[in-house]
Amino acid sequence: MPTHNARCAEEIRARAVAAHGGALPLAVLHDLTRQIAACCGHNPLKSARLAHGWTAAQAVAQLLRAGKAAGLPERGVDVRAWRRWENGQHPGADYQDRLARLFQTGPVQLGFAVDYTPHPPEGRGDRTNRRDVLRLGTGALLAPMLGDAESEARELTRRSEETDLGPSSIAYLQQVIDDYGRNYSRYGAEELWRAAHRDRRHVAELLGRRMTLSQRRELYVVAAWLSLALAWASDDRGDVRAALAYAADARHHADEAGHPEAVAWGWDVEATTLLYDDQPVLALRAAQQGALLAPAGSAAQTRLTGQLARINARLGQAEEAGEALTLLRSQAERHEPYATGLYSADAVRAWGVAATSSLWLGRNEEARGFAKRAVKVYTAEPGLSPTRRAISTLDLGIACARLGEPEQAVQYGLQAVATPRYASAIVTRGASLGAVLERAYPGTALVTRFREEMSALQAPRGLAGELT
Repeated sequence: MPTHNARCAEEIRARAVAAHGGALPLAVLHDLTRQIAACCGHNPLKSARLAHGWTAAQAVAQLLRAGKAAGLPERGVDVRAWRRWENGQHPGADYQDRLARLFQTGPVQLGFAVDYTPHPPEGRGDRTNRRDVLRLGTGALLAPMLGDAESEARELTRRSEETDLGPSSIAYLQQVIDDYGRNYSRYGAEELWRAAHRDRRHVAELLGRRMTLSQRRELYVVAAWLSLALAWASDDRGDVRAALAYAADARHHADEAGHPEAVAWGWDVEATTLLYDDQPVLALRAAQQGALLAPAGSAAQTRLTGQLARINARLGQAEEAGEALTLLRSQAERHEPYATGLYSADAVRAWGVAATSSLWLGRNEEARGFAKRAVKVYTAEPGLSPTRRAISTLDLGIACARLGEPEQAVQYGLQAVATPRYASAIVTRGASLGAVLERAYPGTALVTRFREEMSALQAPRGLAGELT
């Protein structure tokens, strides 16, 4: 069986962390170990390490710490030894005991021994067969009071409708999701993250209750939308790992519930996060996955087409970027000139994407024209989207700086970084403008002033200087 890379195991663990929050219970860690082994093809020891989220060096440190805490004699071990164990070389009995202590399991579960306990073949040995088990498991309490098959069928139907969820539980959560989506830009990233995180953990608790199959599907969709909000909030906070983990969790729950649109939005936020983390190749793969799944005519489809345009431009693939931009303009015509909300698409966003793409392709005049159109709309509607307004304004500043207009460039830059709603993408794009100014107009008072304003913001993520 081919083995997967570390990212696969990270996504499996991330889903569990998102569902349970904080430290994972031992039973969950053991289940994760089995999932990683089955999915990724790793041996039990490596699967156990990845389930805990440790590197090999961290696992060695944990092993030494556990031995000391248990009062065991000190034994030397290093990363090379650990790697040999993961590659199939069995450690001695003492180390097997220490590893079993560390992962709170046994040598058999870690792959160091075989369990030879005989198990009777199906239909032999224990006289209780599968039908007996099912009958006793679901019908033992019913047998005394049910006298015929019709009554038993009715009772089974009644039991399938039993639920511990009140009728308002899911309706309330759907209202919460609608509020996060419509009013996302009105929340600070930290404020929204805390609120959505609390709601997401509440959903994880609800999923442990008795409910109908349709309720469980609805709750999985709710979990997906909440994780999407958490992914965007994490991206705005500059927490790349959390953003990717929540994006993966959203896709998992949406896929289980058969909700392709939410799956597509999960790929959209992952593409944005990876692009601003200077991983355009992975960003392009995410955008392509999402574009395949987005329902035709949906806002998600338009947004992902925009992702394909700007990511291809970032990679210098002018032909592919041009084709995506042409498609984006035709799709944008189906939407309003501007729209509010996290999960929306509009014409002004298409102009913003065209401006960014043109800058990456070195088409500065075109970029200035597209950015001016976007900024004009955002200026007329100041509450529309503070983050997108700031980014389009910074793109306009970059175009002006490249076209020999430093005063205008700095003016636009100062307007953008004064945006009250913090987002790491603004910091990153501001750093790109700063790099252009430093390169073209080093040591000038204008550049110094912009540098001072930027220094008040958090350090940028990844793309600083990429638009020089």
